[in-house]
Amino acid sequence: MADAEAAVAGRVRRRPYEMRDYLQMTAAVQAVCRRVAAGVTLTEACRCPTAPQRSTLISWLAHYPELAAMVEDARAASDAVFGPRRPYHYWDPEVAAEVLRRIEDGRGLTEVCAERDVPSYSTVMRWINERPDYLEAYMLARATQADRLFDLAWRIALEADEGTTKTARLKIQTLKWRCAKLAPRRYGTIKAQPPEDDVEGGAPAAPAKTVVSFEVRHFAASPDNQVVETTRAVRGMSPEENTAFRRAIREGRISLEELARRNAAAAP
Repeated sequence: MADAEAAVAGRVRRRPYEMRDYLQMTAAVQAVCRRVAAGVTLTEACRCPTAPQRSTLISWLAHYPELAAMVEDARAASDAVFGPRRPYHYWDPEVAAEVLRRIEDGRGLTEVCAERDVPSYSTVMRWINERPDYLEAYMLARATQADRLFDLAWRIALEADEGTTKTARLKIQTLKWRCAKLAPRRYGTIKAQPPEDDVEGGAPAAPAKTVVSFEVRHFAASPDNQVVETTRAVRGMSPEENTAFRRAIREGRISLEELARRNAAAAP
């Protein structure tokens, strides 16, 4: 960056207003370079309210080689500290399959995407959200991962001794929780069921019928404003008969003892 600044000072003489604009341009590029050297991409650095737009910056770099050299030095400094950035990954079936293989091996998606030879986390999530077939393959990989984690828990249990019992118990409980979340029908509290197409002839199994039973309860008011239940006594009556029956109780023409006998007689 020092060589680029020296080149700025050694350029041809300009008019005062041209020199003023050029110095402002140089200061803006230097601010962008500081952000790039700190690990920010050029696009992200240009999103700052005080920074020039990316298209404007690209135009400046095309016209002034010394400014372009400043940006290249900043990128080199960033790569030396943070490593080179991964390129944008378009859809690649082989790369997508490799991501699933590593997930099946027992690693999480964040851990897999942290490796330099696979796409970033946001890219893989975009593939999952935009491609239903890849989403299905991802869910199958997660289910397979549950089997690997279950085997890992069993190996930890076999290798545990008196000194590592507490640590092993914590690891096993964590693995059990992950297995239950990844495959709830196999390792969770949900009752295990066969797949829908796992029946004779390959035809999908018919859904089980759900039977719901309910009973409507009826009540009436006695002459002294006590609420009494008439559910069993009015069973089988029409709405008109039910209304007349409740009116008779209200007027005292049917006593509470008579109502109790009718309820008892109609008991199942």
